[in-house]
Amino acid sequence: MEVYERINILLKDKNLTKREFAKRLRDLEPKLNSTGETPSEKTIYKYLNGSISIKIELIPYIAEALQIAEQELFTRDNKSRKRFFQNLIKTATLEEIEILKNKFNLKYNESSLVKEPNSTYTKDSSLESQLIELLPYSPKPLLQNFVTKLKEIKDFNETI
Repeated sequence: MEVYERINILLKDKNLTKREFAKRLRDLEPKLNSTGETPSEKTIYKYLNGSISIKIELIPYIAEALQIAEQELFTRDNKSRKRFFQNLIKTATLEEIEILKNKFNLKYNESSLVKEPNSTYTKDSSLESQLIELLPYSPKPLLQNFVTKLKEIKDFNETI
């Protein structure tokens, strides 16, 4: 499926006309690298009917106009969406994790156990083994903060 076809499906799903979409897109004032100008309404219609290729620099603006993630312009199947979200979670910053927690009203309790599908740990597993198993999914800033705090605790304990 071509990107323009996917956009047209999304327009239909969102009950948006091509004119409404073109207005939303133009209101975001995207600039084409080749001309430095915002595409005209006529050019946007040509993108939507596939007669000219959509410029890569427009993808973020198109996604914003449709109020979707950029990834949704390229895929519709669940397997690809799952890969996208797994990658997003692996590379998320602390700020992005906070946004996800707030969006889904997630709560964390030290005594609670988050159990994912196909997980190999159980309630009887040690906390250390759970930590080691989950470390690959941690964002780098979290790991850096964790190492810093553990060093501080180690230093404190050594002084006692």
